[in-house]
Amino acid sequence: MKIERLLGIVLVICSFTQAQEKSRPNVVFIISDQHKLEATGAYGSRLAITPHIDALAQSGVLFTNCYTPAPVCAPARAALITGMYPYANGAIYHKAPVTMPNGKVKNIGSGYLRETGYHEGIVTLGEVFKEQGYITGAPGKMHVHGELQRDVDEDHKAGNTMGFDEVSVRYYTYFPRGHYEDEVGKDTYMRYRQFQKYSTVYKGGAMHLNQEYVPTLVENDEDNFDMVVARKSVEFIDKRAEDGKSFFLHVGFEKPHAPFTTTQTYLDRYNPKAFELPQTYDDWYNKGKYPWVPNWVHSGIPNNLDKAQNVMAAYHACITEMDDMVGRVIKALKDRGLYENTIIIYTTDHGEHLFEHGLRGKHNMYEDAVNVPFIISYPKLFKQNTVNNSLISFVDIMPTLADLIDGKTPATAQGISLVGTLKNGTELKDRPVFSEFRGADYTLLPKIKNVPSRMMRHGDYKFIYTHGIIDQLYNLKDDPDELNNLIFSKDHQDLYQHMRFQTLADWRFQEYAPMKVSLDRNTLVWETSSDFADYAVFYSATGQVKDATILADEIVDTFYTLSKKGSYWLMARPKLSKTSKFYGDAIPVAVDRYSHILPVSDGIKL
Repeated sequence: MKIERLLGIVLVICSFTQAQEKSRPNVVFIISDQHKLEATGAYGSRLAITPHIDALAQSGVLFTNCYTPAPVCAPARAALITGMYPYANGAIYHKAPVTMPNGKVKNIGSGYLRETGYHEGIVTLGEVFKEQGYITGAPGKMHVHGELQRDVDEDHKAGNTMGFDEVSVRYYTYFPRGHYEDEVGKDTYMRYRQFQKYSTVYKGGAMHLNQEYVPTLVENDEDNFDMVVARKSVEFIDKRAEDGKSFFLHVGFEKPHAPFTTTQTYLDRYNPKAFELPQTYDDWYNKGKYPWVPNWVHSGIPNNLDKAQNVMAAYHACITEMDDMVGRVIKALKDRGLYENTIIIYTTDHGEHLFEHGLRGKHNMYEDAVNVPFIISYPKLFKQNTVNNSLISFVDIMPTLADLIDGKTPATAQGISLVGTLKNGTELKDRPVFSEFRGADYTLLPKIKNVPSRMMRHGDYKFIYTHGIIDQLYNLKDDPDELNNLIFSKDHQDLYQHMRFQTLADWRFQEYAPMKVSLDRNTLVWETSSDFADYAVFYSATGQVKDATILADEIVDTFYTLSKKGSYWLMARPKLSKTSKFYGDAIPVAVDRYSHILPVSDGIKL
């Protein structure tokens, strides 16, 4: 009797566990690389062939204002995985500067050293799912500083899986035994990337923009990166259909990132002559290079219409290839009876200018670089074919998914759950979202590397701070092309000061420090500096940055007397002296002496 009773209890537990597995939603998170929002049918393109992403939008919620935390791959992806902005998780670099034993600084890619990654102790998105008993898989591109294969870093021999059970087809990350090259062989890997012995076949090598409209060098179509990732994703889905385990699948596609080459089949689906240059393509040709954009991002290709059309068509062909692979993954879910209980997300790590403003790539804060497609589909819970204009960020993904699986959102997460918004269709407008970047090769700061910049979007307005370079403020509703810098508008000075402070107040990161201030009884005191023109004082009764308001500005003294209890901050206006063709000789746009001091202090309490 005891044995029969025990067997009965075991059967009940097993039945409960199986029922729980079936009731919990699976999650398939699909992320591509460098997908321009407007190059998608669902986002209004009349040329982009993206039927599978479009179908996903029809079955789900399409967001029009999703902002990447960084307009460059590695920091954006680390922010997604940690639920934290780059400055907060510590993974601020695309390639991290590391001082070598010989004293020289070398820029290190992801997968080599744990020290270049996100801070120790941060719970990742994969780990949130693992804590709830999910099987986790991540085929394809991850490109996160912090992920580490076993026995690569002598100081971290155990490696760091970031919470993923099954990993394969890594790319841009050093990952022995789990790399794309391990799947297809070295020759095919070199052909796909167009580097090493194939670097001179097409002009530009690994960053070939395909001005000639030629196909990939990969000999077998199914050996192209995204095809391999789709195959591995389908294999993972098949295994979960067999074992019945709840799962989280992170699918990392690489297209439409350069090189803009794909198979002839996809090139044949487009006519380059159908593409037109954007209205802003010649903006910097007429005005001069943008002071806040790296030199190399400015493109001369639009001067040759035929070549520019080939590039635009080739880029769209790469998108269609990737879209087909999205279709393969979704078809596998349907074929295996898993679709109805699976949350599907599609997004990309950052955008692509594709000659907007005469630029290509990303690496700045214009909308084409930072505003990215984001679609989530789960018809059993969310309304279908819905467009939502909320301001959202990648840092919202972790708390949203944790909420949907009844998991725990880590205390370190900086975003908010979007589940309420997804369920009832409300729109979140009165919240700030941010993006940040470290760049080099600025015309007026030619020798400075890793120049930091940060963007704040709030309501219709966007503010951009670039260290050592003139600020930017745009009304995106009235000026969607971001051509009218409102920092010169008298009517926008209060807003300008407010957004500048909100952007800078809590932004702290490697190699840069805030201004030093001290309190002498009830007087705020600071040292004089030739780097700053004048100062402003901000005050918050609650001690919260978000509640701070300006008390005084255009202060030229080095002290300010305080009159009430609360928290205070000092903010400075850098002394700009260098001029540019863009604004002419009358308007200084950059500092003469570069400093690693941020123009804001820490808060000080009275």
